[in-house]
Amino acid sequence: MDMEAIEEFAIQGDSGDFLRLSFIEVYGFPNSTCPWGGYEVRATIQIKSGNYQVASTLWTSTGEIYTFFEELSKSNERLEGEARLNNYEHNLELVARYDVDGHVSVFGKFREYNSCKNELLFEFETDQTYLQATLTELKRIVAKYGGMKGIKV
Repeated sequence: MDMEAIEEFAIQGDSGDFLRLSFIEVYGFPNSTCPWGGYEVRATIQIKSGNYQVASTLWTSTGEIYTFFEELSKSNERLEGEARLNNYEHNLELVARYDVDGHVSVFGKFREYNSCKNELLFEFETDQTYLQATLTELKRIVAKYGGMKGIKV
């Protein structure tokens, strides 16, 4: 993507697969939160799953990212469960599901425009060793932008 990211996190998969979300602009920070929790974010999303790829704009919120971080942290500690990231425009559905051996299936779908029926269904495998970097990146984002109510200034 041509724009410089303010913050970003990625989920690396086996065989070069990945999902990367890069913040381009955060609206209202630090004074005004959005209805979806935290601050509204214009981001770029990149997904590579096998030979299929997406590079597009995504609207989300730091509150949605915070919820995903909380779920992913808990699942990673227990090595079970799942974490979900669904944005308020309903064009991204992301699930990271753990199995008992510490392997993680990352899957979901992305639709660039809700008015079009074109969508990418993606799935790739990763494990908790790759997800340590993801959790570190998410922790940094949460430390800066806070939770569902943003930060107190």
